[in-house]
Amino acid sequence: MSATRQRDHVCTMAKSNPKKALEKAKGVSEPWFRAQALAWVARFTDSDPVLLAKLAAKAASECDDDYKRSAVRAWEIAALAERNEPDHAEHALKEAVSLAERVQPISSRSEALFLLFQAAFPIGRKQAEKVWARLEATCPEAEHWRCKRNRRDAQRILDGSREARPFFW
Repeated sequence: MSATRQRDHVCTMAKSNPKKALEKAKGVSEPWFRAQALAWVARFTDSDPVLLAKLAAKAASECDDDYKRSAVRAWEIAALAERNEPDHAEHALKEAVSLAERVQPISSRSEALFLLFQAAFPIGRKQAEKVWARLEATCPEAEHWRCKRNRRDAQRILDGSREARPFFW
């Protein structure tokens, strides 16, 4: 079974049987999809969501580049915010943004920061604005079309004409 199918199976199972989903999530073969699966389980667990978010962060750290290691943490951050763990979500956000600012090439950096910007919204507007400031400071529009698009879309989310993406479907 592919890693995406493994993740999708965990996501479905997490809603009705988070304990079994956790065991399956730990076995997802690719770190990116394992981090997403663990974030899903954190949303539905009867136990400590922070502990599961830490497992998601560990999975993210096993990804093979800084883009993946930072961007996939958006699911963990969104799950923590949803579970009313804003302090933990904000701490994870700061770690992920710090890593995302070093991502090369710049187009990938803008993608990572834009994902983190959207994940910051459930924590609070102030946190999202901090990520937006980093996106603006480190991803000049003239450098790449993705920088321009992500800055434009972030502005639209801030002004309310567009919604931030849902991380959980």
